[in-house]
Amino acid sequence: MKKIARFLSVLFISVLSSISIKAGDIEDAIYFSLRGLPPFPVDKSNYFQQNPDAIRFGGKLFFDTDFSFSGDVSCASCHFTNSRFIANESIPAGQSRNFRMVMQITGAAYNRFYFWDGRIDSLWAQALEPIEHPDEHNLQRHEAVKYVVNKYAKDLDTLMAQSDGYQKHLMLVHHWLTSQNQSLPIESINHVFALIGKCLAAYQASLPIDRTMWDEVAIAKINNQPLTLIQEKIWQGFNIFKGKGRCSACHDGPLFTDFSFHNTAMPTVSVLGIEVGRYRVLPEIQDLEFGCHSIYSDAGKDDCLHLKYLNKRIEENFGAFKTPTLRGINNKTRFGHAGQFSSLKAMIEHYNAPPIGTHGKLINQQSLSELQPLSLTEQEKGHLITFLEAL
Repeated sequence: MKKIARFLSVLFISVLSSISIKAGDIEDAIYFSLRGLPPFPVDKSNYFQQNPDAIRFGGKLFFDTDFSFSGDVSCASCHFTNSRFIANESIPAGQSRNFRMVMQITGAAYNRFYFWDGRIDSLWAQALEPIEHPDEHNLQRHEAVKYVVNKYAKDLDTLMAQSDGYQKHLMLVHHWLTSQNQSLPIESINHVFALIGKCLAAYQASLPIDRTMWDEVAIAKINNQPLTLIQEKIWQGFNIFKGKGRCSACHDGPLFTDFSFHNTAMPTVSVLGIEVGRYRVLPEIQDLEFGCHSIYSDAGKDDCLHLKYLNKRIEENFGAFKTPTLRGINNKTRFGHAGQFSSLKAMIEHYNAPPIGTHGKLINQQSLSELQPLSLTEQEKGHLITFLEAL
Protein backbone atom coordinates (compact mmCIF):
# COMPACT_ATOMS: atom_id res chain seq x y z
CA MET A 1 0.00 0.00 0.00
CA LYS A 2 2.87 2.38 0.84
CA LYS A 3 4.42 1.79 -2.62
CA ILE A 4 1.07 2.44 -4.28
CA ALA A 5 0.55 5.60 -2.20
CA ARG A 6 4.07 6.84 -3.05
CA PHE A 7 3.47 6.11 -6.76
CA LEU A 8 0.16 8.00 -6.73
CA SER A 9 1.80 10.89 -4.87
CA VAL A 10 4.62 11.13 -7.43
CA LEU A 11 2.10 10.85 -10.27
CA PHE A 12 -0.05 13.61 -8.75
CA ILE A 13 2.95 15.94 -8.32
CA SER A 14 4.03 15.17 -11.89
CA VAL A 15 0.57 16.01 -13.22
CA LEU A 16 0.47 19.26 -11.23
CA SER A 17 3.94 20.13 -12.53
CA SER A 18 2.95 19.51 -16.14
CA ILE A 19 -0.20 21.61 -15.68
CA SER A 20 1.89 24.43 -14.16
CA ILE A 21 4.40 24.32 -17.01
CA LYS A 22 1.60 24.27 -19.55
CA ALA A 23 -0.09 27.23 -17.88
CA GLY A 24 3.23 29.09 -17.84
CA ASP A 25 3.72 28.40 -21.53
CA ILE A 26 0.27 29.77 -22.32
CA GLU A 27 0.90 32.91 -20.25
CA ASP A 28 4.21 33.47 -22.04
CA ALA A 29 2.62 32.85 -25.44
CA ILE A 30 -0.04 35.46 -24.75
CA TYR A 31 2.33 37.99 -23.20
CA PHE A 32 4.91 37.89 -26.00
CA SER A 33 2.50 37.68 -28.96
CA LEU A 34 0.00 40.02 -30.57
CA ARG A 35 -2.66 38.38 -28.39
CA GLY A 36 -1.14 40.31 -25.48
CA LEU A 37 -0.87 43.66 -27.26
CA PRO A 38 -3.00 46.33 -25.57
CA PRO A 39 -4.66 49.17 -27.50
CA PHE A 40 -2.09 51.81 -28.32
CA PRO A 41 -1.93 54.63 -25.78
CA VAL A 42 -3.69 57.90 -26.56
CA ASP A 43 -1.22 60.74 -27.14
CA LYS A 44 -2.92 63.68 -25.46
CA SER A 45 -0.48 66.05 -27.12
CA ASN A 46 -2.06 65.13 -30.49
CA TYR A 47 -5.72 66.08 -30.72
CA PHE A 48 -5.95 64.48 -34.18
CA GLN A 49 -4.38 61.11 -33.33
CA GLN A 50 -7.55 59.06 -33.89
CA ASN A 51 -9.29 61.40 -36.31
CA PRO A 52 -10.22 59.51 -39.53
CA ASP A 53 -9.76 62.64 -41.67
CA ALA A 54 -6.30 63.21 -40.19
CA ILE A 55 -5.39 59.58 -40.80
CA ARG A 56 -6.39 59.79 -44.47
CA PHE A 57 -4.56 63.09 -44.93
CA GLY A 58 -1.47 61.75 -43.16
CA GLY A 59 -1.45 58.78 -45.53
CA LYS A 60 -1.37 61.09 -48.53
CA LEU A 61 1.53 63.04 -47.09
CA PHE A 62 3.40 59.87 -46.16
CA PHE A 63 3.66 58.73 -49.78
CA ASP A 64 4.01 62.15 -51.43
CA THR A 65 7.49 62.39 -53.02
CA ASP A 66 6.82 65.97 -54.11
CA PHE A 67 6.82 66.85 -50.42
CA SER A 68 10.61 67.34 -50.62
CA PHE A 69 13.14 69.71 -52.13
CA SER A 70 14.29 67.18 -54.74
CA GLY A 71 10.79 65.96 -55.56
CA ASP A 72 11.69 62.32 -55.07
CA VAL A 73 11.74 61.81 -51.28
CA SER A 74 8.78 60.84 -49.10
CA CYS A 75 8.39 59.27 -45.67
CA ALA A 76 7.81 56.02 -47.53
CA SER A 77 11.26 56.29 -49.13
CA CYS A 78 12.80 55.05 -45.90
CA HIS A 79 9.89 53.24 -44.26
CA PHE A 80 8.10 51.37 -47.06
CA THR A 81 9.90 48.68 -49.05
CA ASN A 82 8.51 46.11 -51.47
CA SER A 83 4.94 47.09 -50.56
CA ARG A 84 5.56 46.56 -46.84
CA PHE A 85 6.24 48.90 -43.94
CA ILE A 86 9.84 47.84 -43.38
CA ALA A 87 12.99 49.93 -43.34
CA ASN A 88 14.64 50.66 -46.67
CA GLU A 89 18.28 49.91 -45.96
CA SER A 90 19.38 50.74 -49.49
CA ILE A 91 19.45 54.37 -48.37
CA PRO A 92 22.69 54.79 -46.40
CA ALA A 93 22.70 56.80 -43.19
CA GLY A 94 25.30 59.49 -43.85
CA GLN A 95 27.47 61.16 -41.25
CA SER A 96 25.00 64.04 -40.84
CA ARG A 97 22.46 61.46 -39.61
CA ASN A 98 25.06 59.96 -37.27
CA PHE A 99 24.88 56.68 -39.20
CA ARG A 100 21.58 55.86 -37.51
CA MET A 101 19.65 52.91 -38.87
CA VAL A 102 16.02 53.47 -39.93
CA MET A 103 13.64 52.28 -37.21
CA GLN A 104 10.43 50.31 -37.56
CA ILE A 105 7.30 52.49 -37.72
CA THR A 106 4.54 49.90 -37.21
CA GLY A 107 3.85 49.89 -33.50
CA ALA A 108 5.58 53.26 -33.11
CA ALA A 109 2.57 54.73 -31.29
CA TYR A 110 3.47 52.60 -28.25
CA ASN A 111 6.74 54.48 -27.73
CA ARG A 112 7.13 57.33 -25.30
CA PHE A 113 10.37 58.74 -26.76
CA TYR A 114 11.61 58.65 -30.35
CA PHE A 115 14.87 58.29 -32.30
CA TRP A 116 17.71 56.11 -31.05
CA ASP A 117 18.63 58.61 -28.33
CA GLY A 118 15.02 59.44 -27.42
CA ARG A 119 15.45 63.15 -28.11
CA ILE A 120 11.78 63.63 -29.13
CA ASP A 121 8.79 62.87 -26.93
CA SER A 122 5.95 62.33 -29.41
CA LEU A 123 5.35 60.58 -32.72
CA TRP A 124 4.09 63.79 -34.34
CA ALA A 125 7.18 65.76 -33.35
CA GLN A 126 9.37 62.93 -34.62
CA ALA A 127 7.63 63.10 -38.01
CA LEU A 128 8.60 66.76 -38.37
CA GLU A 129 12.36 66.39 -38.04
CA PRO A 130 13.01 64.60 -41.39
CA ILE A 131 11.02 67.26 -43.24
CA GLU A 132 13.63 69.90 -42.35
CA HIS A 133 16.67 67.62 -42.38
CA PRO A 134 19.04 68.53 -45.25
CA ASP A 135 19.65 64.87 -46.09
CA GLU A 136 15.98 63.90 -46.11
CA HIS A 137 13.05 66.06 -47.28
CA ASN A 138 15.29 69.13 -47.07
CA LEU A 139 12.49 71.71 -46.86
CA GLN A 140 12.51 74.94 -44.92
CA ARG A 141 9.55 75.09 -42.59
CA HIS A 142 7.65 77.78 -44.46
CA GLU A 143 8.26 75.89 -47.74
CA ALA A 144 6.75 72.72 -46.29
CA VAL A 145 3.70 74.61 -45.04
CA LYS A 146 3.28 76.47 -48.33
CA TYR A 147 3.36 73.21 -50.29
CA VAL A 148 0.83 71.45 -48.07
CA VAL A 149 -1.55 74.42 -47.86
CA ASN A 150 -1.57 74.81 -51.65
CA LYS A 151 -1.86 71.12 -52.58
CA TYR A 152 -4.09 69.82 -49.79
CA ALA A 153 -6.49 72.73 -49.30
CA LYS A 154 -9.60 70.52 -49.09
CA ASP A 155 -8.01 68.15 -46.57
CA LEU A 156 -6.95 71.06 -44.39
CA ASP A 157 -10.34 72.74 -44.60
CA THR A 158 -11.96 69.51 -43.41
CA LEU A 159 -9.64 69.37 -40.40
CA MET A 160 -9.83 73.08 -39.66
CA ALA A 161 -13.60 72.87 -39.39
CA GLN A 162 -12.99 70.64 -36.37
CA SER A 163 -10.59 73.01 -34.60
CA ASP A 164 -11.10 76.75 -34.25
CA GLY A 165 -7.53 77.28 -33.03
CA TYR A 166 -5.91 75.76 -36.08
CA GLN A 167 -8.42 77.45 -38.38
CA LYS A 168 -7.22 80.87 -37.21
CA HIS A 169 -3.62 80.00 -38.01
CA LEU A 170 -4.51 78.58 -41.40
CA MET A 171 -6.30 81.80 -42.29
CA LEU A 172 -3.19 83.82 -41.41
CA VAL A 173 -1.05 81.52 -43.56
CA HIS A 174 -3.50 81.95 -46.46
CA HIS A 175 -3.25 85.71 -46.06
CA TRP A 176 0.54 85.50 -46.17
CA LEU A 177 0.44 83.38 -49.33
CA THR A 178 -1.89 85.76 -51.16
CA SER A 179 -0.30 89.03 -50.04
CA GLN A 180 2.86 90.63 -51.35
CA ASN A 181 5.61 91.87 -49.05
CA GLN A 182 3.93 90.22 -46.08
CA SER A 183 6.34 89.06 -43.37
CA LEU A 184 6.24 85.41 -42.35
CA PRO A 185 3.52 84.68 -39.76
CA ILE A 186 5.97 82.52 -37.82
CA GLU A 187 3.62 81.30 -35.08
CA SER A 188 0.94 80.36 -37.60
CA ILE A 189 3.51 78.65 -39.82
CA ASN A 190 4.62 76.64 -36.78
CA HIS A 191 1.06 75.65 -35.84
CA VAL A 192 0.28 74.41 -39.34
CA PHE A 193 3.66 72.64 -39.43
CA ALA A 194 2.78 70.92 -36.14
CA LEU A 195 -0.56 69.88 -37.64
CA ILE A 196 1.30 68.24 -40.54
CA GLY A 197 3.27 66.17 -38.02
CA LYS A 198 0.13 65.24 -36.10
CA CYS A 199 -1.57 63.95 -39.24
CA LEU A 200 1.50 61.93 -40.23
CA ALA A 201 1.53 60.49 -36.70
CA ALA A 202 -2.18 59.67 -36.90
CA TYR A 203 -1.55 57.70 -40.08
CA GLN A 204 1.43 55.83 -38.64
CA ALA A 205 -0.49 54.99 -35.47
CA SER A 206 -3.23 53.45 -37.61
CA LEU A 207 -0.91 50.96 -39.34
CA PRO A 208 -1.57 47.32 -38.42
CA ILE A 209 1.19 45.16 -36.99
CA ASP A 210 1.68 42.07 -39.12
CA ARG A 211 1.22 38.61 -37.61
CA THR A 212 4.41 36.57 -37.94
CA MET A 213 5.53 32.96 -37.72
CA TRP A 214 6.15 33.54 -34.01
CA ASP A 215 2.52 34.59 -33.49
CA GLU A 216 1.39 31.38 -35.21
CA VAL A 217 3.52 29.39 -32.77
CA ALA A 218 2.07 31.34 -29.84
CA ILE A 219 -1.49 30.73 -31.06
CA ALA A 220 -0.79 27.00 -31.31
CA LYS A 221 0.51 27.00 -27.73
CA ILE A 222 -2.47 28.99 -26.47
CA ASN A 223 -4.87 26.57 -28.16
CA ASN A 224 -2.90 23.52 -26.98
CA GLN A 225 -2.25 22.43 -30.56
CA PRO A 226 0.76 20.29 -31.54
CA LEU A 227 3.69 22.22 -33.00
CA THR A 228 5.36 21.40 -36.29
CA LEU A 229 9.08 20.63 -36.30
CA ILE A 230 10.05 24.19 -37.24
CA GLN A 231 7.61 25.59 -34.68
CA GLU A 232 9.24 23.42 -32.00
CA LYS A 233 12.62 24.94 -32.91
CA ILE A 234 11.14 28.43 -32.73
CA TRP A 235 9.70 27.63 -29.30
CA GLN A 236 13.07 26.31 -28.13
CA GLY A 237 14.64 29.55 -29.29
CA PHE A 238 11.97 31.53 -27.44
CA ASN A 239 12.77 29.67 -24.21
CA ILE A 240 16.43 30.64 -24.63
CA PHE A 241 15.37 34.21 -25.44
CA LYS A 242 13.47 34.62 -22.16
CA GLY A 243 15.70 32.31 -20.15
CA LYS A 244 19.43 31.75 -20.46
CA GLY A 245 19.83 34.42 -23.14
CA ARG A 246 18.23 37.08 -20.90
CA CYS A 247 17.08 38.93 -24.03
CA SER A 248 13.62 39.63 -22.62
CA ALA A 249 15.11 41.71 -19.82
CA CYS A 250 15.03 44.54 -22.37
CA HIS A 251 13.18 43.10 -25.39
CA ASP A 252 9.98 42.55 -23.45
CA GLY A 253 6.34 42.02 -24.34
CA PRO A 254 4.48 41.69 -27.65
CA LEU A 255 6.69 44.29 -29.39
CA PHE A 256 9.88 42.91 -27.83
CA THR A 257 10.99 46.21 -26.33
CA ASP A 258 10.80 47.86 -22.93
CA PHE A 259 10.77 51.26 -24.72
CA SER A 260 13.73 52.28 -22.59
CA PHE A 261 17.45 53.01 -23.06
CA HIS A 262 20.43 50.84 -22.22
CA ASN A 263 24.19 50.83 -22.49
CA THR A 264 25.17 47.54 -24.11
CA ALA A 265 28.81 48.34 -24.92
CA MET A 266 28.11 48.65 -28.63
CA PRO A 267 31.21 48.86 -30.84
CA THR A 268 32.35 52.38 -31.62
CA VAL A 269 31.99 53.62 -35.18
CA SER A 270 35.35 55.29 -35.83
CA VAL A 271 34.00 58.41 -37.52
CA LEU A 272 31.56 59.01 -34.64
CA GLY A 273 33.92 58.34 -31.75
CA ILE A 274 32.56 57.61 -28.29
CA GLU A 275 28.83 58.39 -28.37
CA VAL A 276 27.11 59.94 -25.38
CA GLY A 277 23.72 58.63 -26.47
CA ARG A 278 20.69 59.29 -24.28
CA TYR A 279 22.64 61.43 -21.82
CA ARG A 280 23.34 64.12 -24.44
CA VAL A 281 19.67 64.95 -25.05
CA LEU A 282 18.39 65.01 -21.46
CA PRO A 283 19.14 68.68 -20.67
CA GLU A 284 16.92 69.95 -23.50
CA ILE A 285 14.15 67.37 -23.71
CA GLN A 286 11.74 69.17 -21.37
CA ASP A 287 11.86 72.38 -23.43
CA LEU A 288 11.52 71.09 -26.99
CA GLU A 289 10.02 73.42 -29.59
CA PHE A 290 7.43 70.77 -30.44
CA GLY A 291 7.46 68.89 -27.13
CA CYS A 292 4.63 67.92 -24.81
CA HIS A 293 5.06 71.17 -22.85
CA SER A 294 5.13 73.40 -25.94
CA ILE A 295 2.39 75.72 -27.16
CA TYR A 296 1.94 73.42 -30.17
CA SER A 297 1.02 70.48 -27.97
CA ASP A 298 -2.62 69.65 -27.25
CA ALA A 299 -1.74 68.17 -23.86
CA GLY A 300 -2.90 69.56 -20.55
CA LYS A 301 -0.49 70.53 -17.80
CA ASP A 302 -0.86 67.13 -16.12
CA ASP A 303 -0.54 65.04 -19.30
CA CYS A 304 3.27 65.07 -19.59
CA LEU A 305 4.25 62.79 -16.71
CA HIS A 306 6.88 61.08 -18.88
CA LEU A 307 8.82 64.35 -18.68
CA LYS A 308 8.12 65.01 -15.00
CA TYR A 309 9.64 61.69 -13.93
CA LEU A 310 12.53 61.65 -16.40
CA ASN A 311 15.48 59.46 -15.41
CA LYS A 312 18.60 61.64 -15.67
CA ARG A 313 21.18 59.51 -13.85
CA ILE A 314 24.47 59.57 -15.74
CA GLU A 315 25.20 55.94 -14.84
CA GLU A 316 21.99 54.81 -16.58
CA ASN A 317 22.02 57.17 -19.56
CA PHE A 318 25.65 57.73 -20.58
CA GLY A 319 26.16 55.80 -23.82
CA ALA A 320 22.63 54.37 -23.68
CA PHE A 321 20.47 53.87 -26.76
CA LYS A 322 16.88 52.86 -27.34
CA THR A 323 15.78 49.23 -27.17
CA PRO A 324 14.35 48.65 -30.66
CA THR A 325 11.46 46.34 -31.38
CA LEU A 326 12.62 42.98 -32.68
CA ARG A 327 9.52 42.49 -34.79
CA GLY A 328 10.56 42.36 -38.43
CA ILE A 329 14.22 41.88 -37.54
CA ASN A 330 14.41 39.14 -40.20
CA ASN A 331 14.00 41.91 -42.80
CA LYS A 332 17.13 43.74 -41.67
CA THR A 333 20.65 43.43 -43.02
CA ARG A 334 22.40 45.62 -40.42
CA PHE A 335 21.96 45.57 -36.67
CA GLY A 336 22.68 48.04 -33.89
CA HIS A 337 21.83 51.75 -33.71
CA ALA A 338 24.65 52.57 -36.12
CA GLY A 339 24.60 49.31 -38.08
CA GLN A 340 27.57 47.88 -36.19
CA PHE A 341 26.74 44.24 -37.01
CA SER A 342 26.12 42.66 -40.39
CA SER A 343 24.33 39.51 -39.17
CA LEU A 344 22.19 38.20 -36.34
CA LYS A 345 24.99 35.78 -35.53
CA ALA A 346 27.49 38.62 -35.06
CA MET A 347 25.05 40.52 -32.87
CA ILE A 348 24.40 37.48 -30.68
CA GLU A 349 28.15 36.92 -30.30
CA HIS A 350 28.43 40.47 -28.94
CA TYR A 351 25.79 39.76 -26.31
CA ASN A 352 27.12 36.29 -25.54
CA ALA A 353 30.66 37.48 -24.77
CA PRO A 354 30.24 41.24 -24.23
CA PRO A 355 33.13 43.70 -23.98
CA ILE A 356 33.44 46.04 -21.01
CA GLY A 357 32.72 49.10 -23.13
CA THR A 358 34.35 52.51 -23.23
CA HIS A 359 31.98 54.70 -21.23
CA GLY A 360 32.67 53.59 -17.67
CA LYS A 361 36.27 54.76 -17.53
CA LEU A 362 35.17 58.25 -18.59
CA ILE A 363 33.31 58.65 -15.28
CA ASN A 364 35.73 56.61 -13.18
CA GLN A 365 33.76 53.37 -13.25
CA GLN A 366 34.87 50.01 -14.60
CA SER A 367 31.90 49.68 -16.93
CA LEU A 368 28.45 51.11 -17.61
CA SER A 369 27.40 48.20 -19.79
CA GLU A 370 24.44 46.20 -18.53
CA LEU A 371 25.56 43.02 -20.29
CA GLN A 372 26.91 39.90 -18.63
CA PRO A 373 28.43 36.82 -20.32
CA LEU A 374 25.76 34.30 -21.34
CA SER A 375 27.83 31.20 -22.19
CA LEU A 376 25.40 30.11 -24.90
CA THR A 377 26.33 26.97 -26.81
CA GLU A 378 26.41 26.93 -30.60
CA GLN A 379 23.17 24.96 -30.61
CA GLU A 380 21.50 27.50 -28.33
CA LYS A 381 22.68 30.36 -30.54
CA GLY A 382 21.19 28.55 -33.52
CA HIS A 383 17.83 28.11 -31.78
CA LEU A 384 17.88 31.77 -30.77
CA ILE A 385 18.47 32.86 -34.38
CA THR A 386 15.61 30.62 -35.52
CA PHE A 387 13.31 32.38 -33.05
CA LEU A 388 14.47 35.86 -34.04
CA GLU A 389 13.98 35.08 -37.72
CA ALA A 390 10.38 34.13 -36.91
CA LEU A 391 9.63 37.61 -35.57
